[in-house]
Amino acid sequence: MLKLPRKPVRKQAPRPEGAETLDAALGRSARAMLLERLLRLGAALTTLALFFLTLSWIGLWGAIPLEARMTGVGLFGFAALFLTLREVLRGLPRRRAAAARLDAEAEGSLKPAASLDDTLANDDPASAALWTVHRRRLLDALARTPVAPPRPRLPERDPYALRAFALVAAVAAAFVAGDEKRARLAAAFDWRVVHRLDATQRLDAWFEPPAYTGRPPIVLAQESGAVEAPVNSTLRLRPNDVAVSTDGALAATTGEGKERAYTLAGPARLDLPDGRSFEVTALPDLAPRIALAEPPQNNARGTMTLSYRLEDDYGVVSAEAIFERKEAGRRALYAPPRLPLDLPAGAGGLGDGRATLDLADSPYGGAKVIMRLAARDAAGNEGASTPVDVTLPQRLFVKPLARALAEQRRILALNPDAQANVRTALEALSLAPEAFETPSAIHLGLRAARRGLEGKRSDDELRGVADMLWAMALKLEDGDASEAERDLRAAEKALREALARGDSEEEIAARTQELRAALDKFLEQVGARPSPPGEERQSAEDSDNVTADDLQSMLDEIEQAAKSGDTAQAQKLLDELQDIMENAQTGDAGGQQSAARKARQREMQRALGEIDQLARDEQQLRDETFKGLQSPFEDDPRKQRGKGGKAQQRGEPQDEEEPRQDAEAGAQQQRQQALREKLERQQDALKGEAGEAGEELDEARKAMKEAESALGPGGEGRGKAVESQGRAVESLRKGADKLARQMRGEGQQGAEGEEGQNGKGKGKRTRHGKGRDPLGRSSGGEASTRGKYDPLGLPPAQRAHRVQEELRRRLGQPERPVEELDYLQRLLTR
Repeated sequence: MLKLPRKPVRKQAPRPEGAETLDAALGRSARAMLLERLLRLGAALTTLALFFLTLSWIGLWGAIPLEARMTGVGLFGFAALFLTLREVLRGLPRRRAAAARLDAEAEGSLKPAASLDDTLANDDPASAALWTVHRRRLLDALARTPVAPPRPRLPERDPYALRAFALVAAVAAAFVAGDEKRARLAAAFDWRVVHRLDATQRLDAWFEPPAYTGRPPIVLAQESGAVEAPVNSTLRLRPNDVAVSTDGALAATTGEGKERAYTLAGPARLDLPDGRSFEVTALPDLAPRIALAEPPQNNARGTMTLSYRLEDDYGVVSAEAIFERKEAGRRALYAPPRLPLDLPAGAGGLGDGRATLDLADSPYGGAKVIMRLAARDAAGNEGASTPVDVTLPQRLFVKPLARALAEQRRILALNPDAQANVRTALEALSLAPEAFETPSAIHLGLRAARRGLEGKRSDDELRGVADMLWAMALKLEDGDASEAERDLRAAEKALREALARGDSEEEIAARTQELRAALDKFLEQVGARPSPPGEERQSAEDSDNVTADDLQSMLDEIEQAAKSGDTAQAQKLLDELQDIMENAQTGDAGGQQSAARKARQREMQRALGEIDQLARDEQQLRDETFKGLQSPFEDDPRKQRGKGGKAQQRGEPQDEEEPRQDAEAGAQQQRQQALREKLERQQDALKGEAGEAGEELDEARKAMKEAESALGPGGEGRGKAVESQGRAVESLRKGADKLARQMRGEGQQGAEGEEGQNGKGKGKRTRHGKGRDPLGRSSGGEASTRGKYDPLGLPPAQRAHRVQEELRRRLGQPERPVEELDYLQRLLTR
């Protein structure tokens, strides 16, 4: 067998002495070189990024076409990629370069790192010994050689200090951008196609908040930025033939005329064809808040009075009281009541409210239930109060049989399974009708009710029996009086709903007449007719009780307030009438205002309404007087013809404008005189009882007198008249406010005094609600800032819309001076 010779194994030559030390030093030098290269790359990329931020924050990307924007961003990206790839392709630092960097720090002329990598050329023992000594010297020198820290030498590579210039430019651009830095930076990467407007086109864009918010339109500024608008606002663009780009919760809807419209449902972004971009924040519409202000009050006639407070960011449209059974799984013939609540008279239905719920006919009367109040706003948001346990009021019956029938009706309605027990009770109530003097109609009704409970019956049949028991109970207790009471409640509800809807004067007068007739019938049923003519009435000094005549007088006040358009006051008077009917017996309603005090309050209220109307008329007259100032011949002696002007010097005929101006001034003087005389009559009617308001009324009268003199022959002209009329309007408004506060203070003092005398506070209400004057206007505070309607003018949103329409119309007239167009543009973008 032949054996192949083995290949000899080459032994690895031993590493020379100090090789590990050399490798460690070269590794540290290589890492320093790598860090130097990374620092230079980072400085280059940072400088490039600063230049990109500078161009973005000065708004370059939004001002150039889409193609140029894409090209610019691409160039910046290519430059960053080139710098990065160049360093990556260079690879890791080489051993020779690391040795050279290390030797540069060595002492003397020795280069220990490079020399230690050399090898001996021959194997001569003398040379080897000498080479060994030389290597030891090199290792000693290497040990003394430090590794220099990274030195990127940026000044050598950036002789023009571009990195410093980029930093300064970026800081300055950041101040220019302000809060729009993010939006302007995002515009660089927005490559969506947007059709730009021609130089001759104009684009108007604004957000129109929902009407229930009472906010004016929000005009988009001439520069890009952030915008806040209420949710459900409508974005309107004019003209409608331009293309826009939207992103987020902006949905297209139907516009009006030459407008395009979008509905805002959440955060969104809007890019206009003129280069503007906006980040839109949708302000949420919070759910309304409703809570009980006082514990519920049960009244003797089966009603419940609730006092509550409504709060919301804009306003509520409806509220209701919801009742639920404690035994949720138990069967009943009727669902728990769910009754609407009257909204407060304040703006948006906010503030303190009061409602009387009629539960007299409810089968749940006397039952323990859970009650919560719920409110809903115009946006559909709903809020509820904390649930409370209440016992529902029930109709009180004096006659035993009527009380027993009402009790059996309640048992059957709330527990149909007790049908047999109710039938047994009705059999017992039918015994000996002659002995208990049970009317024959009632006795026959009991027999019919018993037959209706025999055997298995449906819920509809059982409800018919329950209704029959209730009708018999009412017949036994009141005879026909209950029907009169129901008619009275229905008439009162009809009038309240007519006032809330804002029906015409004829409709409200008809509803008032129905309430008057129902009240007469009710008073007749309970034996309390109005005092006949000629019969002496009890004086106010002897008694403060409310009589039937007082109730009729309150109806007159309600009708008068409704005719004058003061629905808030009419609602308050109607609440007061309802309180009297709920918690007091006719002829014995202690704690109400005396006849003298009420007459005085009515007179001051009437005067307040007249003063308010005077302020409106004076404002209208002032506006007409101001329009007369637009004539070039008014109040300027140098331009008046016929008074030494150039036209007379040249012998030209007088302009026909002068007689017309004189006729208008004369008519305005007569109107001013009529308003002044009307104010004087109101001052006489107050007979010195106006207090601080009297001083303001005196100032208004003096200002009217001055305006009247200025408009007359030889007067100072319309300029002086406008100034005086403005002071008159301001004084009238201040006088009305002070008179309203005085009336409100007297009403509260009277209510507190009477409450102290009677020792009770239940059922007492002042004539005017807290924080509002007799005209239903807010007297200040939070409620006044939320008012949607100015009592002396148009709603703010409507006024703002009209002003903006006029500004846009004038901006569309290029023949106007450039300064005027710039001024109008600034007004529009405020």
